[in-house]
Amino acid sequence: MSNRLKVVLFSEINSKLGSPFLRVLSAHPLIKLIAVVTSPENVLCSYFVNDDTTVDIEIEAKALGIKVLRPVRVSAPGVADELAKLEPDYLIVANFQQLLSPELLAVPRIAAINFHPSPLPHYAGLAPFFWMVRNGESQSAISVIKMDEGLDTGPIIMQRQISLTNQETTISLRTFQEKQNVLMLLDLIPSLANGAFTCVPQDLSKRTYYGRPQEQDYLLDFNLDAKTLQRHIRAGYRHPGAHFFLPDGTKVVVLSAIVPHGVDIGVPNLPGCIVQTASGIFIATADEWLQLLTVEVNGVESPAVPNTIPEIFRLARQMTIRDEIASNTQDQMACVTDF
Repeated sequence: MSNRLKVVLFSEINSKLGSPFLRVLSAHPLIKLIAVVTSPENVLCSYFVNDDTTVDIEIEAKALGIKVLRPVRVSAPGVADELAKLEPDYLIVANFQQLLSPELLAVPRIAAINFHPSPLPHYAGLAPFFWMVRNGESQSAISVIKMDEGLDTGPIIMQRQISLTNQETTISLRTFQEKQNVLMLLDLIPSLANGAFTCVPQDLSKRTYYGRPQEQDYLLDFNLDAKTLQRHIRAGYRHPGAHFFLPDGTKVVVLSAIVPHGVDIGVPNLPGCIVQTASGIFIATADEWLQLLTVEVNGVESPAVPNTIPEIFRLARQMTIRDEIASNTQDQMACVTDF
């Protein structure tokens, strides 16, 4: 088909969203994928670094005979000029973590569009799936916007709502959104081809923005209530993981935990206090006990039961747990007790 839309795809080199977008765009009868712009050499998107399976956008694109650009900075002089020579109709951005300059946004004949995993204008910015799980949202969405010079501020072309169960982890929500974005791309392509799509401006008075999660966002603060801590654990799963430190500096990553029922170990009155029983290991929070189910220590995942990992917590007996979020000046007592 001679009148296929010419598209340039922007995505991170190891993106689990970019890889299926590449396959769809390269095979679709209405699209001619003319180039892929991806990460600089030796730069990976942190979202996917610890996934069991990996992808490489450059290898996939070159195998299909598609031109690949890996500029150090996408806004560097000459990048826009090089892409302009290809005369694309659209730039499609799918998990690309550099801002496109005004010169780049002016390159496509029709538009630059971005797929964003949140219900814009809410959760603009990086890693919205992390923040939505951490904040306990019951509703999510994926959005396609026509890009402007702002960060995730352009008008909305298409948006799909996603109901959450409040049991999602960051990885499970991210993966589900990736699949839904591929389906939305397939639905959107005919509208892009005939120019029939419309744009609805975002109500930026309702905008919320979140940046890249920092180390302190993964450090568990046992002064918080148990349900909040459960959300933080699911948000941190699996890398780098929600964690705390034992007195000797051992880092304990909590992979899963529950608020137990019917456990007769008294009322938690000292946040951070660890109790061992024959059935499990419990940590006191601001309001309830939190039972650890699985943990990771020194890269080894273990069920959190005393007969398999007692050595992890023995060091904490009558000593203190470091809680860097709560206070750097007052340690909490790790009153490890056997029941």
